[in-house]
Amino acid sequence: MPIRDLRSAPTGTEFRPDVAIVGGGPVGLTIARELANSRCRVLIIESGGADFEAAQQSLNAVENVGEPIARNGVESPGRGYNGSLSWLNDIAPFELRNRGLGGSTHTWIGKCASFDEIDFERRSWLPVSGWPMTRESLTPALDRAARLLNLGPNFYDERLFGRLHSPPDELGFDRDLLRPFFWQFSHERDQRGEPMRFGRVAAELVAPNIDILTDATVTAIHLDESGRRVASLDLRSVDGVRACVRPEIVVLCAGGIENARLLLASTSVMTGGIGNGRDVVGRYLADHPRSTLLQFDRRDIDIVARHFNFYGLSDEGVTRFYLHGLCLSPDVQRREELVNCAAYPVQIHSPADPWAALKRLMRGDCTRLASDLAVAVGSPAFLAKGTFRRVVQKRGMMHRSDTLRFDVMAEQKLDAESRVTLSDQRDRNGVPLPRVAWRIGPTEVQSVKRLARALSAEFVRNGFPRPNLADWIAADDDSKAAFTDMAHPSCTTRMGSDPATSVVDANAMVHGVDGLFVAGSSIFPTPGHANPTLMTLGLAIRLADHLKTLLEKRSVATLTPRLVAQEAVAAPAPVDGL
Repeated sequence: MPIRDLRSAPTGTEFRPDVAIVGGGPVGLTIARELANSRCRVLIIESGGADFEAAQQSLNAVENVGEPIARNGVESPGRGYNGSLSWLNDIAPFELRNRGLGGSTHTWIGKCASFDEIDFERRSWLPVSGWPMTRESLTPALDRAARLLNLGPNFYDERLFGRLHSPPDELGFDRDLLRPFFWQFSHERDQRGEPMRFGRVAAELVAPNIDILTDATVTAIHLDESGRRVASLDLRSVDGVRACVRPEIVVLCAGGIENARLLLASTSVMTGGIGNGRDVVGRYLADHPRSTLLQFDRRDIDIVARHFNFYGLSDEGVTRFYLHGLCLSPDVQRREELVNCAAYPVQIHSPADPWAALKRLMRGDCTRLASDLAVAVGSPAFLAKGTFRRVVQKRGMMHRSDTLRFDVMAEQKLDAESRVTLSDQRDRNGVPLPRVAWRIGPTEVQSVKRLARALSAEFVRNGFPRPNLADWIAADDDSKAAFTDMAHPSCTTRMGSDPATSVVDANAMVHGVDGLFVAGSSIFPTPGHANPTLMTLGLAIRLADHLKTLLEKRSVATLTPRLVAQEAVAAPAPVDGL
């Protein structure tokens, strides 16, 4: 699998793959992986490189004219990152993107879940809701995605209780209001505590038909004169090297902001942008509005944490851990016309946490040697009990914590005016910046409040200490509602059968443009509340299966038998490879 940096190529180089995948993040790499060792030549085009480079990351800039915005007396909840990743809370809204092989997995924590059955339904109170497929039909692809992500079985609801080694206690919460919900965390196979990094997937993607081109930003898509097929892609490196790609098939895997931006900025044939004849590209922008719902006093943390923690499941000789939380039931969503949302526990560990101290000592971290030794030596009973929980009960470690709160991520009711357009400002490549106008509507706010109040009431009814609701929820003051984005932009090139409300069809092909496909969260018809990675990879595998069928049906004569790079200036004889 050759990896070539565009900066090393002569200006004017032309590449002729069968399939051009724009974006070397988890979605693009998954599609390439599924196409590996086939007869089609695949070129992965990545704007970044193998390592972080500031010049390339600067291309993530946006003009933000929507939420989240600063309000007097309202403190932003941030994205909730802690420890070594806390700096991610300071990245501007919609700029937390990673240009580089592996994409978003450079800075994720591995959190995964699939969408619920209700997320796929046409819900009368949510305009343009409904998926062109069922959750059941997507199950095989999701299971394949889970294996790639090194996850356990794809169960995220009460069905897990019968499979967990030592499940949470049945708490008597009203199932008409709240349902159990679980998340898994994707880890490297040889590093249990390290989230899975798709840079390794790229490095292991060794196949004779796969090539990777780095530091290659696609600046425009050009259609043929009919406007029905892609003719070429313009490429540019950060230091100005220009090149061209002439593919048979293109798959955009650049993310929820960049997929829309690239279609809108490609105006050489269609002045309003590709796929935008009905002014839909970039509309329906959704994210996962995040906020804090409630918090327990420090003295009550252990009482609650034992029920909302990590729980193990033995699968193929490996213990997989699932985080226990709660979501609004489908019944209350339908009855009260709310969106889907889920609450998950967040513990902030004390500086005197014995397990953290022991971990630092074991890895030779001497920055707090004296205090860590004192904490570890002084906590034998605590460490023994934690070891028993982990090894025998297969539950999450016990920690000494200063904070236990429940945070929420909510689905959004789609709004056509929540959107990505093009700014008058331009990046270093001369491409207009994305102008992001994210809106959070009253349905999301009411759903989050309903979840918070239901949680509080059910905790008290079941004998738990009363939690402290977030101030704005306790005061019922929506003007003080505090949300932030979670860097999960979606729905900007949504999937559907009606071009008046969608950009791609049920096979993820742009309406009216043969051979131009889009993948990733931008094609979600609705965003759900779950972290998007598992769902995006399930859809990517589904698309790869479709592409394999499509390529098999096409005449061999119409497919370029090998990837050709030739210098446009002198038009020399073609050469193999990169």
